[in-house]
Amino acid sequence: MIHHCHALHCKEPCPARMLMCSTHWGKVSPSMQREVYRTVKLRGRLINETWAPWWRASHLAIYEVGISDGLDRPKLDAWLRKKMKFADNLEKDKD
Repeated sequence: MIHHCHALHCKEPCPARMLMCSTHWGKVSPSMQREVYRTVKLRGRLINETWAPWWRASHLAIYEVGISDGLDRPKLDAWLRKKMKFADNLEKDKD
C-alpha cells in the first residue's frame, strides 16, 4: 500500500513515517513542525487517548497548509472542528 501526503488534495507519495510530502511540509511553521515531532513520540500502540496530542498537532499542521494553499477558509474551519472533536473523544474514552 502506498502512503500519500496528508495535505488536503495532495496525492504525492511519501514514506509512511512522514506526515506530508516535502513541498507541503515546508509550508508548515517551524513551531508546528516541532509540535508534530514532539507528539508523535507520545503515541501508544493502540489508537487511544495517547494519540490525541498528535492528532491535534498533525491536523493543525494540515490546516496551516490548507490556508497556505488558499483553500476555502469556512470549509477548512469546519474540517478542523471535526478533527479536534475526534481528539476530544479519544480523551473522553479513557475513563
